[in-house]
Amino acid sequence: KESLKYFTVIINNYEKSGRLIQPMMHRFGFIYWMNGQKKKGEIWLKRQKEYCEASIKRNDESAISLHSYYDLAGICAFLGDRDNAYLNLRIFESIPVCPNWWLTLIKVDPLFDSIRKEPEFQEILHNLDLKYQAEHERVRKWMEDNKL
Repeated sequence: KESLKYFTVIINNYEKSGRLIQPMMHRFGFIYWMNGQKKKGEIWLKRQKEYCEASIKRNDESAISLHSYYDLAGICAFLGDRDNAYLNLRIFESIPVCPNWWLTLIKVDPLFDSIRKEPEFQEILHNLDLKYQAEHERVRKWMEDNKL
Protein backbone atom coordinates (compact mmCIF):
# COMPACT_ATOMS: atom_id res chain seq x y z
CA LYS A 1 0.00 0.00 0.00
CA GLU A 2 2.87 2.32 0.77
CA SER A 3 4.40 1.71 -2.66
CA LEU A 4 1.15 2.66 -4.41
CA LYS A 5 1.45 6.16 -2.96
CA TYR A 6 4.90 6.61 -4.51
CA PHE A 7 4.07 4.88 -7.79
CA THR A 8 1.03 7.15 -8.18
CA VAL A 9 3.29 10.21 -7.97
CA ILE A 10 5.68 8.71 -10.53
CA ILE A 11 2.86 7.74 -12.88
CA ASN A 12 1.24 11.19 -12.65
CA ASN A 13 4.54 12.91 -13.41
CA TYR A 14 5.17 10.77 -16.45
CA GLU A 15 1.63 11.07 -17.75
CA LYS A 16 1.85 14.88 -17.46
CA SER A 17 5.08 14.81 -19.46
CA GLY A 18 3.56 12.57 -22.14
CA ARG A 19 6.26 9.96 -21.67
CA LEU A 20 6.09 6.43 -20.37
CA ILE A 21 8.68 4.46 -18.49
CA GLN A 22 8.65 1.37 -20.65
CA PRO A 23 10.61 -0.92 -18.34
CA MET A 24 8.38 0.04 -15.39
CA MET A 25 4.85 -0.31 -16.74
CA HIS A 26 4.43 -3.89 -15.54
CA ARG A 27 5.64 -2.82 -12.10
CA PHE A 28 2.87 -0.22 -12.03
CA GLY A 29 0.43 -2.93 -13.05
CA PHE A 30 1.65 -5.24 -10.32
CA ILE A 31 1.31 -2.55 -7.65
CA TYR A 32 -2.21 -1.64 -8.73
CA TRP A 33 -3.20 -5.32 -8.94
CA MET A 34 -1.83 -6.13 -5.49
CA ASN A 35 -3.73 -3.15 -4.08
CA GLY A 36 -7.03 -4.47 -5.39
CA GLN A 37 -7.16 -2.24 -8.47
CA LYS A 38 -7.02 -5.06 -11.00
CA LYS A 39 -8.50 -3.09 -13.91
CA LYS A 40 -5.78 -0.43 -13.62
CA GLY A 41 -3.25 -3.18 -13.14
CA GLU A 42 -4.37 -4.95 -16.30
CA ILE A 43 -4.05 -1.72 -18.30
CA TRP A 44 -0.42 -1.25 -17.26
CA LEU A 45 0.45 -4.93 -17.72
CA LYS A 46 -1.06 -4.80 -21.22
CA ARG A 47 0.93 -1.66 -22.07
CA GLN A 48 4.16 -3.35 -21.00
CA LYS A 49 3.28 -6.52 -22.93
CA GLU A 50 2.62 -4.51 -26.10
CA TYR A 51 5.86 -2.58 -25.69
CA CYS A 52 7.84 -5.81 -25.22
CA GLU A 53 6.22 -7.49 -28.21
CA ALA A 54 6.96 -4.45 -30.39
CA SER A 55 10.60 -4.48 -29.25
CA ILE A 56 10.89 -8.16 -30.11
CA LYS A 57 9.12 -7.68 -33.46
CA ARG A 58 11.68 -5.00 -34.38
CA ASN A 59 14.25 -7.75 -33.76
CA ASP A 60 16.11 -5.36 -31.51
CA GLU A 61 19.42 -7.05 -30.67
CA SER A 62 20.10 -4.72 -27.76
CA ALA A 63 19.56 -5.22 -24.06
CA ILE A 64 16.08 -3.76 -24.57
CA SER A 65 15.09 -6.93 -26.40
CA LEU A 66 16.51 -9.13 -23.65
CA HIS A 67 14.59 -7.09 -21.11
CA SER A 68 11.51 -7.62 -23.22
CA TYR A 69 11.76 -11.40 -22.96
CA TYR A 70 12.36 -11.15 -19.22
CA ASP A 71 9.46 -8.75 -18.73
CA LEU A 72 7.11 -10.81 -20.89
CA ALA A 73 8.03 -13.91 -18.89
CA GLY A 74 7.25 -12.07 -15.65
CA ILE A 75 3.91 -10.79 -16.91
CA CYS A 76 2.93 -14.25 -18.17
CA ALA A 77 3.96 -15.92 -14.91
CA PHE A 78 2.05 -13.36 -12.87
CA LEU A 79 -1.09 -13.82 -14.97
CA GLY A 80 -0.85 -17.62 -14.78
CA ASP A 81 0.33 -18.30 -18.34
CA ARG A 82 3.12 -20.71 -17.39
CA ASP A 83 3.80 -21.96 -20.94
CA ASN A 84 4.53 -18.49 -22.30
CA ALA A 85 6.40 -17.56 -19.13
CA TYR A 86 8.80 -20.45 -19.70
CA LEU A 87 8.98 -19.83 -23.46
CA ASN A 88 10.18 -16.26 -22.82
CA LEU A 89 12.42 -17.28 -19.93
CA ARG A 90 14.17 -19.85 -22.14
CA ILE A 91 14.87 -17.15 -24.73
CA PHE A 92 16.09 -14.79 -22.01
CA GLU A 93 18.25 -17.60 -20.62
CA SER A 94 20.21 -17.61 -23.89
CA ILE A 95 22.01 -14.40 -22.88
CA PRO A 96 25.75 -15.01 -23.07
CA VAL A 97 26.51 -13.30 -19.75
CA CYS A 98 24.20 -12.81 -16.79
CA PRO A 99 25.11 -9.78 -14.68
CA ASN A 100 24.72 -10.08 -10.94
CA TRP A 101 21.91 -7.52 -10.80
CA TRP A 102 19.80 -9.59 -13.20
CA LEU A 103 20.51 -12.79 -11.29
CA THR A 104 19.55 -11.07 -8.04
CA LEU A 105 16.36 -9.64 -9.57
CA ILE A 106 15.05 -12.92 -10.94
CA LYS A 107 15.60 -14.57 -7.56
CA VAL A 108 13.27 -12.13 -5.80
CA ASP A 109 11.04 -10.73 -8.55
CA PRO A 110 7.46 -11.14 -7.24
CA LEU A 111 6.17 -11.58 -10.79
CA PHE A 112 7.70 -15.07 -10.73
CA ASP A 113 6.27 -16.13 -7.36
CA SER A 114 3.77 -18.50 -9.00
CA ILE A 115 6.53 -20.57 -10.65
CA ARG A 116 9.55 -19.86 -8.43
CA LYS A 117 9.63 -23.32 -6.81
CA GLU A 118 9.03 -25.29 -10.01
CA PRO A 119 11.92 -27.43 -11.30
CA GLU A 120 11.99 -25.70 -14.70
CA PHE A 121 12.31 -22.26 -13.11
CA GLN A 122 15.01 -23.54 -10.77
CA GLU A 123 16.90 -25.01 -13.74
CA ILE A 124 16.79 -21.68 -15.57
CA LEU A 125 17.96 -19.89 -12.43
CA HIS A 126 20.80 -22.40 -12.06
CA ASN A 127 21.87 -21.90 -15.69
CA LEU A 128 21.88 -18.12 -15.27
CA ASP A 129 23.93 -18.50 -12.09
CA LEU A 130 26.48 -20.64 -13.97
CA LYS A 131 26.80 -17.89 -16.60
CA TYR A 132 27.30 -15.29 -13.89
CA GLN A 133 29.92 -17.44 -12.14
CA ALA A 134 31.79 -18.11 -15.40
CA GLU A 135 31.98 -14.39 -16.20
CA HIS A 136 32.95 -13.58 -12.63
CA GLU A 137 35.81 -16.10 -12.87
CA ARG A 138 36.87 -14.79 -16.30
CA VAL A 139 37.11 -11.24 -14.94
CA ARG A 140 38.91 -12.42 -11.78
CA LYS A 141 41.51 -14.22 -13.88
CA TRP A 142 41.92 -11.22 -16.20
CA MET A 143 42.45 -8.95 -13.20
CA GLU A 144 44.94 -11.35 -11.71
CA ASP A 145 46.81 -11.69 -15.03
CA ASN A 146 46.96 -7.89 -15.28
CA LYS A 147 48.04 -7.53 -11.64
CA LEU A 148 44.95 -5.53 -10.72
